Amino acid sequence: MSVRVRIFVLLLLGFFAAAGASDAADVFIGTTRSGYEKIPLMIVPFQGEGSSAEQLLLAETILRADLERSQFFTIVERSKVASATGKTGAPEAALIADAGKAGVQVLAWAKLIPKGDDWALESYAYETAKGEQVVAVRMVGDRKSVRMMAHRFADKLVSHFTGEPGIAQTKIAYVSDVTGKKEVYLMDYDGANEMRITADRNIVISPRWSSDAGQIAYTSYREGNPDIYFLDLGTGRRQRMVSFPGLNISAAWSPKGDRVAFATTKDGNAEIYTMRPDGTELKRITFNTADDLSPSWSPTGRQIAFTSDRGGTPQIYVMDADGSNAHRLTFNGNYNTSASWSPKRGLDRLRLSERREMAEDLYRQRRWSTIDAADRKRSMG
Repeated sequence: MSVRVRIFVLLLLGFFAAAGASDAADVFIGTTRSGYEKIPLMIVPFQGEGSSAEQLLLAETILRADLERSQFFTIVERSKVASATGKTGAPEAALIADAGKAGVQVLAWAKLIPKGDDWALESYAYETAKGEQVVAVRMVGDRKSVRMMAHRFADKLVSHFTGEPGIAQTKIAYVSDVTGKKEVYLMDYDGANEMRITADRNIVISPRWSSDAGQIAYTSYREGNPDIYFLDLGTGRRQRMVSFPGLNISAAWSPKGDRVAFATTKDGNAEIYTMRPDGTELKRITFNTADDLSPSWSPTGRQIAFTSDRGGTPQIYVMDADGSNAHRLTFNGNYNTSASWSPKRGLDRLRLSERREMAEDLYRQRRWSTIDAADRKRSMG
């Protein structure tokens, strides 16, 4: 089987081998943080005018789902605490005190106010131990923005109480064939607001976010050859950035956004190169007769993890960003691919896909490895 055919099979199976994914296991290498106790939080009924009932329910439902997905909070049911709100609907001191006695540490509340054609969501959080308001966020947008305003409130709560950035305002880039042709789509992290962003009408694979979440890199056969394109999400401008004869795949931005790593078969077998985002300063960083694929930058930008079959089967390796000091990380199983670093600096952790079976002269990637979430929030106002 030729290199091009073998790697092409690799890419296709990343989309079609879901049926075989049940025998794969996610494996984590390195250190993990110690456990933590979730914060008990109760959502006080949101307030608003009668005409806003549907939007109130939407905002409250989204906030609850966001906080539960964050894994930082335990949502306490309202029935645990007797209701006691003031004329504005805000929680009174008695409610805050009773909630504290019931083990609730945080109360979240908001009111939705119509402002002409727009809506204002005024959102608040209270610490029961202090008995006072600790978060206040006011957001204004049109009727369609209520969902995003609720996401923003959730991220504000996560940030305030944990020091961690929330994920509720992030988006996911993925490939779908819902139109009959594979195209790149975006959606909110919870699956809402799906939007197609390409119209290549051909095989499209491996969407990857830029470090500032302003661009998407992907490989497309729109011109007949699998080339790497950059799509600017702000302007809609598309550029063909890597178009060597053969396969050009797996573009990955460095954390600072000053380099892009990718794999190409322009030298015969698949090798990893880096370049500046404008296509200049091309540099080859792997030199091996085996196939080297799927580069993944460490959070510091000093190392790159990648997949190689130089040891006989697909395994995870890591090297310095200049290609030096390459060494193998995985030894268990016949098939280990799709390395993905923890986004936290100082947490040396890699996620990968493992299959304990014969490699059969090709790499079979897990479906999840083709879906990349933006790691950084894109503010919506």
